[in-house]
Amino acid sequence: MKSMKRNRPIGQGESYFTYDGSVPFKIYLLNTGTESFLYKIQNIDKDTNVTNGVLKSNESFEQIFDGLPEGDYVISYVVQEEEPPVNIKLKVKIVLLP
Repeated sequence: MKSMKRNRPIGQGESYFTYDGSVPFKIYLLNTGTESFLYKIQNIDKDTNVTNGVLKSNESFEQIFDGLPEGDYVISYVVQEEEPPVNIKLKVKIVLLP
């Protein structure tokens, strides 16, 4: 799996990864900022949603995925309500499982 990041304006962001389809993997997301945000995991190649939800400050999401098609994926997030100052921090961890 390879990972890449692209710069986005404050209030939204994306992380990309490529999955070769060979083994299950676990995605862990942790909101370490002060703002709640919507997150979405999508298969870019097939333009399909894998999962989505809302993470409040200090909340996390963790799920094992098995049987997803190979291809490029994006983990995106966007803050619904922005009022300065905004502290947006998302920790993303992707682990291949044996």
